[in-house]
Formats: sequence, C-alpha cells, structure tokens
Amino acid sequence: MRFNFYKSNGKKPIGNRFLAVGLVLTTGAGLVTSTPFLANAQSQQQLQSSHQVINLSKAVTMTLQSHPELKALIAQEAVWQGNIEQAGIGERPQIGLMIEDALGTGEHSALQSMQSTLTYSWLLQQDQIDGRVNAAKSQANAVIVEQKIKALDLSAIVAKQFVEILIKQERLKLNQLAVSQAQEVVDAIAKRVKAGKSSNVEMRLAQAELVRRNLAVEDLEHELKASHYQLSSLWGKPQAELKLTGNLMLKPEIPSVESQLIKLKQVPQIQQFVNEQRIAQSQMELARIEAKPQWQLTAGLRRYEATNDFGLVAGISIPWGNDNSNAGTIAALRAKQDVLATQQQALMQKLDAQLYVLLQEMAHSHHVIETIQAEIIPVLETALTEASQAFDIGKLSYNQWSDIRRELLRAQNQLLDAYQSLHLQHIEIQRLTGVPVSDSE
Repeated sequence: MRFNFYKSNGKKPIGNRFLAVGLVLTTGAGLVTSTPFLANAQSQQQLQSSHQVINLSKAVTMTLQSHPELKALIAQEAVWQGNIEQAGIGERPQIGLMIEDALGTGEHSALQSMQSTLTYSWLLQQDQIDGRVNAAKSQANAVIVEQKIKALDLSAIVAKQFVEILIKQERLKLNQLAVSQAQEVVDAIAKRVKAGKSSNVEMRLAQAELVRRNLAVEDLEHELKASHYQLSSLWGKPQAELKLTGNLMLKPEIPSVESQLIKLKQVPQIQQFVNEQRIAQSQMELARIEAKPQWQLTAGLRRYEATNDFGLVAGISIPWGNDNSNAGTIAALRAKQDVLATQQQALMQKLDAQLYVLLQEMAHSHHVIETIQAEIIPVLETALTEASQAFDIGKLSYNQWSDIRRELLRAQNQLLDAYQSLHLQHIEIQRLTGVPVSDSE
C-alpha cells in the first residue's frame, strides 16, 4: 500500500489551507486604504451564522470608545475648558465709601462738616487676561495631542494583538492537520506491523509523535483563549472565545523612505514638542505682561455736608519701580524652549532611524516569504511525496520519513513567522508615522 501524507479526510495540503479569513489594514489621514486585504466572503458568512464576527476596524473602534486611559484624556478637555474660562475672568471692580471730617471736635464734631466720597475703581488688565487665556489654550491643545498619541498607541496594540491571534489560529490549523496526519501515520504503520513490513519500534515512535502533536494543539488552544481574553479586555468586555476575521496572506506594500520621512514631521510626538514650545512662549508673554505696571483708575462722587454740595473726584495709581520682576521666569522659559527644541531634534533622529530599520525589515520579510513559498515549501512537498513512496516500499526508514514531514511543518511555521513579522512591522510604521490603524469592509 502507498500512504499519501497529504490526504487526510479529504483536506487540502497544509500549504493550501492558510487562507482562512480576510484582514484589512487601512492607513493614512482620513483612513485611506494602503494595505488592501480581501475578505473571504464564504468564510465570513459561515462565521456570522453562529457567532459575531469581529474585524480589526470594529476591534479598534470599540477600544477607542471604551478604553479608560483614552476616556480620561478626553475628560480632561472639560478641565481645561474650565481653566480657559477662569483665565478670562479679571478682578472685579471695587466700590468704596470714605467719610472725612466727622465725629471730631470743634467744627468737625458730629456730622455738620462731614465729607463723604463714593468711589468706583478698576484695574486695566485686559492684556494680562488675554495672556492667561492664550496660555490656558496652549495647555488645552497639549491634551488633544496626548489624545492623538494615546489613540495611535492603542490602535497599534489592538492591531498587533489581532495579527498575533490570527497567526495562532493558523498555527492551530497547521497543528490540527498535523495531528490528523500523525493519526493516519499510526494507522498505516499498524497495518505494516501486522504485515511484517514495520517494527514495533516504528509504531511506538509514531505514537509518541501523535501525542506530541496533540499537546501542541492543546497548547495553542490555551494560548488562543488567553489572547482572546487579553484582546477583548482592551474594550472592557473580556471573553475567552472570539471570532476574528482577517486574511494574513496578502502582503502590505513597502512604502518609500521619502514618503515616510515627510509624515514623521507631522506625527503627534513631534507636535507635542512643538506645542510645549508654544506653551512656554505663551507663558513667557504672560510673564512679560505681568511684569508691566498695572494701572488702576478711580472715580467718585464727593458730598460736602456743610454746604450740601457735590464734586467729582478721580485718580490713577501706577506701581513704582522697574519692570523686570519676572526676569528670572522669562529666562527660565526661554531656556526651556531651547531644551524642547533639542529634544525634538533628538526624537526626530530616533524616529528616523527606527523607521529606516523597519522599512529594511519589511523588505527582508517580503524576501523571506517569497523564498519560502517559491523555493522551500515546494521542494519539501516534492521530497515528502518521494519519501512517502520510498517508505511504502521499504527503501526509507521511518525516522528519515518523519524528519522530512517535520521539516515541511517547520517551513510552514516559518512562513507564518514571516507574515507575522511583516504585518507587525507595517503596524509599527503606521504608529510611528501617525497613521491610524483600522480596516475596511
């Protein structure tokens, strides 16, 4: 008899069973599609018939809507709105009443010579109010930038976990097929033992391999439950069973270095430094305004009790002394701007290097995928077919035959590793360049 390794309950060879579902990663301002992944419509229909299907877009949306860290940052908008409102409130005008020449002696006894003055005074501080408002608005903008950074980070976390789960699902399929094939091997060798064509040693080796394959399946099932729970915890509804849809087998294009470097200048991390410099500048302007003399105007009405006459009074108060009371604060803020500019440059250089490395890694992952698909798996598939024939007629030992089967499985897992690396690298590039990660239906 001839044992065919690839025929297991009518299933396709491993290499043809990767395409399970369809993942789409979308990038760019306004969610412009940059990595078109096509969903398997039939698979989606089957999944939808029994379970809710979660794609990457839905996973990201649910996370951004419910994650407490992002909600806390959004709630801070109200805090800063209150600060802006408060900054626009100046000191209240003052109303005063002054009594002179009363309750004294002689002609100033009692109230007949009394003078009473009703005054109204206010500070001229509009410039200071405007400075405080501008400073508060700059700080409020910093919260918005933090929201963007957190949203990008959370989206990338979701996308990476999503990809890792899809990879584990494919590994589970590989190992489940390997279990089925290992069982067929055990059954085939059992018949050969009865026919005297194989030894009990080969039978025990085949049985041990079957146990190992079953353990591998069990490990992956536990890992998937843990990963599902971890992913769904991001949107506050942890569960051990999820139905995720996505196609890992389509490769994202490698963007050009030039196009990505342009995006780097606009990423929230860089804008955060720019905004911090704006905050320092607005605080510096406020410090200059506060150092200037604040004029206080006073106007009033005076009544002369003896003659029953009235007269207007007016005055102005100007602080005396130099206006460099905030010189130290201004110098510190100017130095802070220089520090922020240097830190911004350092971050830009760091992101530049990270981006270049990721683009090179993407190119390598592309090459690895193409090499494994075109040169390694086909060779091993042919070798396994020939080895199966040789084993059936007794020209090849079980160990030699089993080694080839394991090499093919190893190559298929390496292919999954390469796809996983490619997608994770692409997601990280999206995060670094400030591109939202989502998918398109």
